[in-house]
Amino acid sequence: MNDRERKDNELGIDLDMKGLTLDSDEAAKPQAQNRPMSHEDMARMIAKNMAMQDGGFDEPITPVRGVSDFGEETIKPKKPKTTETRSKNAKPASKQTSKSGSKNGKKKKKKSSSGKTVAIAICSVVGVMIVAAGGFYLWGMNSYKDRFLGNTYINGIEVSGKTKAEAYKLVSEQAVIPEAITVTKKDGTTFSIKLSEIGYNDNTQNLITQYYTQQNHYSWFSSAMKRTDFTFESKFKYDKAKLEKVLKRKVLDSQSTKDPEDAYIKKGDDNSYVVVKETTGDAVEENKIDELYSYVENQIDDGSFDVDISKADCYKKPAITADMLEETCKKLNNLNDIEITFDFIYTTETLTGDTIMDWITFDEDNAEAGYTVDEDKAMAYVEDLADKYDTYGKDREFKTTKRGTITISEGQGCYGWWIDQQKTCDLIVDLVEKGESAETEPVYYVNPDSAYEYTCNKDWRTADKDYGNTYIEVDLTAQHLWYYKDGKLAMESDIVSGYPSKSRNTPGGVYKLWYKEKGKTLRGSADGQSYASYVDYWNNVSTIGIGLHDASWQNGNFGGSRYKSSTWGSHGCINMPLDKAKYVYDKIDMGTPVFMYW
Repeated sequence: MNDRERKDNELGIDLDMKGLTLDSDEAAKPQAQNRPMSHEDMARMIAKNMAMQDGGFDEPITPVRGVSDFGEETIKPKKPKTTETRSKNAKPASKQTSKSGSKNGKKKKKKSSSGKTVAIAICSVVGVMIVAAGGFYLWGMNSYKDRFLGNTYINGIEVSGKTKAEAYKLVSEQAVIPEAITVTKKDGTTFSIKLSEIGYNDNTQNLITQYYTQQNHYSWFSSAMKRTDFTFESKFKYDKAKLEKVLKRKVLDSQSTKDPEDAYIKKGDDNSYVVVKETTGDAVEENKIDELYSYVENQIDDGSFDVDISKADCYKKPAITADMLEETCKKLNNLNDIEITFDFIYTTETLTGDTIMDWITFDEDNAEAGYTVDEDKAMAYVEDLADKYDTYGKDREFKTTKRGTITISEGQGCYGWWIDQQKTCDLIVDLVEKGESAETEPVYYVNPDSAYEYTCNKDWRTADKDYGNTYIEVDLTAQHLWYYKDGKLAMESDIVSGYPSKSRNTPGGVYKLWYKEKGKTLRGSADGQSYASYVDYWNNVSTIGIGLHDASWQNGNFGGSRYKSSTWGSHGCINMPLDKAKYVYDKIDMGTPVFMYW
């Protein structure tokens, strides 16, 4: 132990930074309620120890009010007794002590007194420093009482020296959790749901309290040298039942909710049509309300407090959209420009949009059904075409070989142009419904039983007649047949026609060669009798079973009045010699008209 340590030890002072240890009666006294020693108590204790060690105070120390380095109260000792006073009470010195020894003793006393004075001064300075350090430490402890230590940050926000309440306010102001949820509806309007309405409870306050508790306030002085950061994500809990109740009231039960409206087609003043777009509205399907709840809850759970519910798949939808009507609108507008042209060989007929628009029926309230074509009006148009251009069933002027020009009625003949009115009407309606223009022919009638088509050679069709200079002429009265090709006689023959009874008579009229068959057995019945006759050449010219064919049973006898015999008269056909029937089969073209007359 060195001299300084010895002196310090003599003073009974423990220089440990954590506190003071005193070898006095005062040290043995417990401090009231374990509170830290005040500056004044420490000063008194140090001064008393020093006085006791030095022996310089004979009387109790009396505190005197004043200002000193130790505080407001300063120790003021009484004056020590003088040397003379002490000598009077002292025992006489030994006689053996010399004067010289007496002098040396005085010097030693002076040295001892001087050393103690230096030690006292040093201890005083150290004591002051210790007291100052303790005071500063206690000041720091008191400054950060119930507050965050210096250099502390939460989510990047400095909360140094802030209470938990102050820190919560700062962090909450910067947090992503607002006071209310903003909901944007389909119509663009918004409404708010306060978090307090849905039982909001976040984790911020609990975490701030937790962070405060984690700090060691006894080591407050080290916080200045090291930054402390706390980071967390804001999360909160809420009552979904309360949220759904608010959503139902403000969305499903709202008086301002609008149902969707279907798109429709509107006719303008210029007779053009436009599509009026549908409106979606914001009415929610009652059976899809749970989808709305789930959508909003998912948005909130993902940290979004600005929720656009127009994106939720829960709304009533219009039954008819603009896209569904675009094609119909286009067709309607095309009707003004549509043209359907019918080719009648020598001329044409054109159905225009002006006429068609008069046939159109359109219900704006039922736009998805499109427009309809008045078929009665379309049929009336076709009937007019038939009256004008049909040649089937009409009488014809014909220049005969022997009897001059006569009028031949159609009779039971099948020659001529005959428009199938229903199918032609259907064709027109179909084109109009599609909004398409077209160049086409009328649909001509085809016999459903025989597939016979009521048309003629296109090259022969003119405004005046439907045949040319090639034809077969049969004079039933003269029982004779002529074939003219390009106006010139190419072949002629006597014939035997039908026996003149009701069921076997050969009717006059205009026919057409339209079917041929070689080696055919003709079967039928007439006048109560059935027959089956084989022929080599069958040339059909009607739709009622009348044709030109060979007849071996005539034994080469044709012409005259043979037809009037029930034995030799035919069942209605034109009997011919074999070679003549073969000529018709081989030489005369299909479609050649056959004029029969009485």
